[in-house]
Amino acid sequence: MVTRKDQILTAALALADESGLEAVTMRAVAVRVGITPMALYRHVADKEALLDGVLETVVTGIALPGPELAWDERLTALALAVRDAGRRHPTALGLAFTRPGDTPAVRRLVDVIHGALADAGVPAGEWSRLERMISTFVVGFVVSEVSGRFPHDIETFLAREYRADLADVLGLVRAVAARDDGSAAGPR
Repeated sequence: MVTRKDQILTAALALADESGLEAVTMRAVAVRVGITPMALYRHVADKEALLDGVLETVVTGIALPGPELAWDERLTALALAVRDAGRRHPTALGLAFTRPGDTPAVRRLVDVIHGALADAGVPAGEWSRLERMISTFVVGFVVSEVSGRFPHDIETFLAREYRADLADVLGLVRAVAARDDGSAAGPR
């Protein structure tokens, strides 16, 4: 069942997709949904909560790979799904760099990464560090791609580069998992 809050967040995401994050105001979202701005506050506390909800909506739309896949296949599938989401919602994915990311969908995504790292043999003390690195690479590449940092006429090249870079990140995961002295990579 679609709730009023779901409608509000979908409207906010649509505004972001159409006109950028600066267009996502409480008033604009209320108008789009057909309610008064004051009525909006029954569903979202403020603009910060609205932006958290937009990020949650984007992340909820990312297909999470199942545990039956090998760890590296899981991380690859997840990275490709995040890239697809970022290309569908080019401005909203950038919220991952400015929001705390403490929502149910984000936690599920992080759990998938932690599970893959565990299955790769990475010590538990390294999971958070490697998750941050993987997430920052994936989101950073996608945000750079959709924001125009990379030329748009090289789609095939970018897809190849993304996979090559991801393969290097997975190689780092293998290297951390292969350490036999239990040492950390350095200061945190």
